[in-house]
Amino acid sequence: MLKSTEAISDEYLHVNHCGCNHLGGRDIGSLRPDGRVDYHILYIAEGCCYVTEKGKEIAAPAGSVVVYLPKERQEYKFYADTTSTSYFIHFSGTACAELMEKFGLAKGRIFNIGKSSGIENAFNQLIDEFHLRLPFHEYSCHSYLLVILSLISRKMIYLQENTALHSKKLIEKTCRYMYTNYSKNIPISHYAETCNLSESRFSHLFKEHMGISPARYILDIKIQRAKELLENTDLSVLQISEIIGMQTQNYFSRIFKKHTGISPLRYRATQSK
Repeated sequence: MLKSTEAISDEYLHVNHCGCNHLGGRDIGSLRPDGRVDYHILYIAEGCCYVTEKGKEIAAPAGSVVVYLPKERQEYKFYADTTSTSYFIHFSGTACAELMEKFGLAKGRIFNIGKSSGIENAFNQLIDEFHLRLPFHEYSCHSYLLVILSLISRKMIYLQENTALHSKKLIEKTCRYMYTNYSKNIPISHYAETCNLSESRFSHLFKEHMGISPARYILDIKIQRAKELLENTDLSVLQISEIIGMQTQNYFSRIFKKHTGISPLRYRATQSK
């Protein structure tokens, strides 16, 4: 006889239940308004699970992990028109809260980590150990649970690193383009579009990587170029304002003084001494 699928254990870790469901042909869902007393993790290997949060249905496609902490409302469904494979595990123990926090799974509901044969293999081994119940199977179950949690967390870290690297390269490429075309007064929205990002998301990523806004970055290039022209040429202030793409000479002079503390002509005079 199997142990209860819902229980609280005073052991370090305890697997209450686990398994793999192959779904399709009819709608199958779960609704627990008060949640479970233990921890519950779903790994969607194939198809899609639809999770309802605050009245809104959110798709968790293949490669997603769905996490429910104890006593959190659970509502999700697999629809008949999609063939899905879902691994699940219920567990408890004195170490759970600390481990879930350490593995980055204590906050959030759906984690899109991508498909992983390693996670599926670990689940299959866990399921075998749990249901065969050979001597010392409890310890093997603890081990496979830790493997599953660590593999999920590792995938999350790799995805974050890859995303950060991609963003960094994208912003670096954009900065080079900005430096080459600073005088053309290209709108920030254009740069965002070339990166396939919304303007707000692009601005956020740019500031995250460069420490300043895109508009300020372009302005700094203009001011620096103006300084170089004032120092090394006899071009007029009007000519310089046109070269760097400022609207008028007066506007250029006002912006230059705002950022350097002195007028363009005064700056030229101080550099010639």
